[in-house]
Amino acid sequence: RCCYDKFGFIVEESKEDGRDANALSESGASVERRKSQESPEAVEPLDADGWSLLLDSCALTSSGESPEGSQETLKYYMRLGLPDSLRGRAWSVISAVNAVMDARDGDYQSIVEEATLRMESKQDKNASQIERDLRRTFPSHYLFRSNSEEEDMMNSSAILCEDFTPDGIEALRRILYAYSIYDDEIGYCQGMNFIAAMFFTFLPEEESFWLLVAIMNDDPYSMRELFTKDMSGSLETLFVADRLVRKLLPDLHQHLTNEGINISMYACQWLMTIFSSNFNFDLVSKVWDNFLVEGWKVVYRVFIAILSECEEELLNLPFEHILTFLRDKLPGKVDGQKILASSLGIRLRSKHIRKYTKEFRLMQSGEHLNKKGSPGPSGKNVKHRGKKFVQKLSKVGITKE
Repeated sequence: RCCYDKFGFIVEESKEDGRDANALSESGASVERRKSQESPEAVEPLDADGWSLLLDSCALTSSGESPEGSQETLKYYMRLGLPDSLRGRAWSVISAVNAVMDARDGDYQSIVEEATLRMESKQDKNASQIERDLRRTFPSHYLFRSNSEEEDMMNSSAILCEDFTPDGIEALRRILYAYSIYDDEIGYCQGMNFIAAMFFTFLPEEESFWLLVAIMNDDPYSMRELFTKDMSGSLETLFVADRLVRKLLPDLHQHLTNEGINISMYACQWLMTIFSSNFNFDLVSKVWDNFLVEGWKVVYRVFIAILSECEEELLNLPFEHILTFLRDKLPGKVDGQKILASSLGIRLRSKHIRKYTKEFRLMQSGEHLNKKGSPGPSGKNVKHRGKKFVQKLSKVGITKE
């Protein structure tokens, strides 16, 4: 029979993950413990009961506001680790999806019905792309296998959401078509399938849809900009990531530049899907735990941590081997717990992200920053650098329409 890991992916029997599905993730525990050793009172990660109480206290009030101090408390304990069994509920509470579902009871079903009518009448402009991508989405996961065997699944150690169904492809189809109706301007773009499917491995279908709505439109996520027709959000994200590599890993940045490796050649899917499409769920789940609390700083920290972990190996590889390593070998060998722990030690500040974001936007408009980081007078050389960066991305398929 098939063997599955705790996230529902087929694995070789010898590699089956035997850890308790309710065990705490250790992503940031070691770092936080080291910090706490200097204090008289060391704080341990919360167990499942402690997390249940914390999530109860963090649920939105009747006025729609989170209780004072809840965000910092969540941030602290999320870095220490979230029990896998509570991930679905935690994501729903943190993103306020639970409150949205109460306020919009029945809306998802109405959107699905409209999407179904469009599909049947063949009027949906996104249909062909969605249908192509459905079968490409996590084909080794039990939910999205064409011939899933429910008996095998029930005997495995995978975490099942409350509304268990082996036919995830139909659910994913409804979620993606529904979002294309909900946000007609964006419709559907490649990459959204992996995000929505990843949500569905932890949450029921309707909650997965509303979480997709939340991360696309709400702060501090605002992922919608990554999928606009002009690709402005993707270009900006890649620019910021490239600048952070240059600042924090200068030797690696120089080596990649010398070898002709542009950041979009390997990092576009990583960042557009926040690692969901490429990396194992041991990393993906932990990144999203923290991303939903802290926002984009988590993504950039993890990105730098991943490159830092393999920097020595990359520095000894030529062009063709670098791309093979980054695209094919690295994603499957990353240790999620180790990467999350090391990411917390990276000296990345929010001001760095703000600075590079501002630099990109000003370069796009033809302005530049002076040495103090403030907008300066328009300069042709700076505008040229902005165009040059975009042109590099265009050569590898990141284009504006």
